[in-house]
Amino acid sequence: MKKICVLIIIFLLTGCRVKYDLVINDDLTIIEEAKLTGTDEFFSNYYKTTKTNVLKSIVDVYHDVLEENNYQYELKEEQTPYVLVTKKYDSVNEYINNSKLFNNYFDKINYSENGDIKKIETEGFNPNEPENPDRFNVKELEIAIKCPYQVTNHNAIRINKATNTFYYELNDKNNKIIFEYDTSIKYNPNEDITLVIIMGIVAIICTWGIVLYLDKKAVKNKK
Repeated sequence: MKKICVLIIIFLLTGCRVKYDLVINDDLTIIEEAKLTGTDEFFSNYYKTTKTNVLKSIVDVYHDVLEENNYQYELKEEQTPYVLVTKKYDSVNEYINNSKLFNNYFDKINYSENGDIKKIETEGFNPNEPENPDRFNVKELEIAIKCPYQVTNHNAIRINKATNTFYYELNDKNNKIIFEYDTSIKYNPNEDITLVIIMGIVAIICTWGIVLYLDKKAVKNKK
């Protein structure tokens, strides 16, 4: 675990960014994906070469470590280049027990199952422990969890309802993740729209009924 963390530590120095995505698939397999890059401040320390070359040299050093832990990685040469690190797991249990990237962010990760209800909860986020060389100073860390099932409990700071993705921004040791979902209920992105349409139709019918009632009452009063 310590070896794989070294690459992450480099990118988690002051001025660096890590965007971590966790995708739960329909068959309950898991895909973790980390985008590692730097801010302009970080890259300015290497002004004699390009941003792409900086990232390439770092990845080359840890090539063997990544492959030993079955991580796939690719250097994306875009305007702001980044290293994309990915790995797939057969189950949530395998992911919780074997993910080197996710486990390094927290003191403890709890996973529980109660029938169809699955729950992931973290404890002890470590943004900075300078006395411990295996920890890191996190400046910008965003975690996104995408799920095809109905989420029953969470503490995300924002949600993308179209994709059922839950976002967490961690910058304090007291931050934690709570994510609970029900595998018996598939998420329907159109559910809210359908509800609005039904409510709209009901409102129209009720309004129409009231208008007819008032018209009949007015006619009756005239007689």
